[in-house]
Amino acid sequence: MKRSILLILISLSVIVIFIGIFGLYEVRYFRSRADVSKATFSVDNSYIFSTPSQARANGQEKIRLTVFVLNNQGLGVLGKKIYVRSDSSLNIEAVQGLTDSYGKAYFDISTTKAGEYFLEIRIDDTALNQKAHIVFN
Repeated sequence: MKRSILLILISLSVIVIFIGIFGLYEVRYFRSRADVSKATFSVDNSYIFSTPSQARANGQEKIRLTVFVLNNQGLGVLGKKIYVRSDSSLNIEAVQGLTDSYGKAYFDISTTKAGEYFLEIRIDDTALNQKAHIVFN
């Protein structure tokens, strides 16, 4: 009886040690994989969406411009200030001008002047290769 209790205690001790070591390994591995970059970003990996791509030029309808700032591994870059350079007739409202943990920033754009516009997006002092193309009619 004493021998079987001793064997059970030793087995439980080995299992607890194994789970502890495995748990520490997993925490270290997942923490390093899921870290959000705060400093560098990739101009080639970052991109822009505009939805819808056209709207009425009545000052009420808006086009949502979404900017994704990503690093070389495709992870979002947190805390980057986004600048939108455009025509002075556009009303650009920064809904979220700094990137979040996914690297996203949002802008709502409206105007009363019909036309086709190409917007330059700058992150810090670096312009993205892609320009946003929007149409107001």
